[in-house]
Amino acid sequence: MKMYLRLKYFLRAFVILTCLLVGWTFADSKHLRAESILGSSEDKGIKLTLDNYKIQHYGQEMIVHYTIQTASGSLINDDSLALIKDLDFSIGSSVVRGKDAWHKKISNQKYQGAIKVDLPQYRPAISNVVFSTDSISNQKGMWTINFQIQK
Repeated sequence: MKMYLRLKYFLRAFVILTCLLVGWTFADSKHLRAESILGSSEDKGIKLTLDNYKIQHYGQEMIVHYTIQTASGSLINDDSLALIKDLDFSIGSSVVRGKDAWHKKISNQKYQGAIKVDLPQYRPAISNVVFSTDSISNQKGMWTINFQIQK
């Protein structure tokens, strides 16, 4: 009888812990946009794709992951310098500047990286975002991507 009670309590605890783990995983993943891409823009043989975003630090900061592909070969860039310059994000009625957090060269024609953006304190649950830049490495052009974020 004692063995039956121990097994019964063990199964209850196991079910409760499993439910909690699934709930935490779902709650944490709601801030990571899992679509294949947020959007892309191409100019002068350079394609910029925003892959996904993650909101962190209690909604104060957004990290946007990106991929850059070139048709004509390597972009000239010192790894210590920002790959994407003049990062403007319009979030609702606010304009904020982004910072190239990191980037790495995947191949001769492909780069991946992340942009860090400080989010406005007050914004609706769903906000329209317009990302634009006029410079990638030493190349001038115009890349604009529209997408939505959720709180």
